[in-house]
Amino acid sequence: MPTTRAAWKPPEWNVPERTREELVPLRWRGLRYTCRVITSDRPPATEPLLLLGGALQDMYAWPRLERRLSAHMPLVFVDLPGVGTADDLPVEQGFDALAEAALAVADRLGYDRINLLGASYGAPIAYRAALSRPATIARLVLAGATHRMNPRLVSDCEQVWSARAALADDADGSVSDSGSHEIAAHAVAALLNTGAGDRVAQGPAVARMLHRQFARITPAEARRHAVCHQRLRAADLLPSAAVDAVRALVFTGEHDDVSTPDENRAVAAAIAHSTFLLVHDADHMVHLEREAEYADLVLRFLTDLPLDDLPYATAPEYFGRSVPGAR
Repeated sequence: MPTTRAAWKPPEWNVPERTREELVPLRWRGLRYTCRVITSDRPPATEPLLLLGGALQDMYAWPRLERRLSAHMPLVFVDLPGVGTADDLPVEQGFDALAEAALAVADRLGYDRINLLGASYGAPIAYRAALSRPATIARLVLAGATHRMNPRLVSDCEQVWSARAALADDADGSVSDSGSHEIAAHAVAALLNTGAGDRVAQGPAVARMLHRQFARITPAEARRHAVCHQRLRAADLLPSAAVDAVRALVFTGEHDDVSTPDENRAVAAAIAHSTFLLVHDADHMVHLEREAEYADLVLRFLTDLPLDDLPYATAPEYFGRSVPGAR
């Protein structure tokens, strides 16, 4: 079991009586993509939140966070080019292009200001969006961010996607059950800190869920993931320029070995107004392992509530000009 810590009871989430979902078609540089806009019958407590998830997450991949946050702000989930239902994005197009496509979502919806959350693969996109148009970004949240992928992860992912591509390129493009499950096991081992053992909340359940997801990946999805991985292999995932006009929260799980605590801290240190902390008993998949705490942390930051003395997280570290209560 994870280490026993001070008890924390999730708040009574205000579930709206009614939410509305709208699918909005988008077009950017000739590519078609779509976003989902979730609104409720309650006045928003903060600006709309645009979520940019991992390479394996489409616009339907955040149901738990959606349920917990939909009463507090409009939520925008998007299949950026190369993900989900969107058109493919050429491999030569990098994170700068994706940041432009993400900002086009806010423009299309008529939002002057948004909150922006970038998780894992979405972090370099969100960082660039805040860097290029800080006036549009009210607050920036980066979860599982790093300036560069560590060599171990690069090697592990390369093996996973090379094996999957080789099997998918067989005569009929199919993969045997044994081949699928073997590749899925390697993928799970690359993304989860298996060495943390029972110190990660819901660790076995999350591993089983991810294994099922990877085992069902189609050849077309595998090729897309390989393209995403090529972007992640860039020498500098984040630009050297610092975000200096947007308040940011940077966090991950304390056992994250995909984007380590030190790597996330370094990202926070490069932002002029930033807060950094770690979520206890979690690794890179914080949103699955501690979903209530993840939602609580994001909501607190986006509504300017204090982040001190949270029993599920380390004490916040403030970088640059970021101080508790700063606006």
